[in-house]
Amino acid sequence: MLVPSVKLLLLDLDNTLWDFDANAEDALTTLFHSHHLHFKSGYNVQQFVALYQKVNKTYWTRYENGEIEKDFLRTERFADTFRQMGIPETDHPESIWEEYLEICPVMTRLISGALPFLEAMSAKYKIGLLTNGFDKTQNLKIKHAGIQPFVDFMVTSESAGFAKPNKAVFDLALDMGECLKSEAIYMGDNLETDVKGGIHAGIRTIWFNRHNLEVSDLTILDHPLYIGQACVLLEAAALVDDNFGL
Repeated sequence: MLVPSVKLLLLDLDNTLWDFDANAEDALTTLFHSHHLHFKSGYNVQQFVALYQKVNKTYWTRYENGEIEKDFLRTERFADTFRQMGIPETDHPESIWEEYLEICPVMTRLISGALPFLEAMSAKYKIGLLTNGFDKTQNLKIKHAGIQPFVDFMVTSESAGFAKPNKAVFDLALDMGECLKSEAIYMGDNLETDVKGGIHAGIRTIWFNRHNLEVSDLTILDHPLYIGQACVLLEAAALVDDNFGL
């Protein structure tokens, strides 16, 4: 069997390597208390975090669909959360979105096993990150979390001008990695943007399914480019090696 000359492992960042959920919750908890939001609404911190996460997901979907711009997402997701909490506009903390962007990206929680996974994979393959995020924010994350030395390059939706699952962002990553689709494997945690996106782009794809979620679209399981799922990064490393012929 002919082994490809170039082997590129493309990885999502948030909730695949960098623990976005945990870091965001810590940042939001800090902001909730520093801005005394418990006095301005009937919400406790857990309710605030849950509501923000729901609102934020909606705004990110709109951003990924090209419906809104970066600045609108960053500010309006907080304003919308406060409105739903019943906080008057005059009591909205104006700077909170900037504070969030200062606090959250420098937090260092990683998905369990991320550092040994990257150390092992980077010794064998070229590593590229493919992330729906913004340049400054994502660069801060990989720098402060200590994973930057293992990364050869990163493509963000901001730098690309389009977001996953758009095929063009995957094509750009392949160009930057200087390899063919057949010489690459992609892995991410989101079934829609990552798994379906990778498969649609013609790349062998792994679903990092750490919460062991059900597959909503069973046709994915039978697709020749879907090479499996992993609940932990140790399992993912074995899948990558198996499919690269190592």
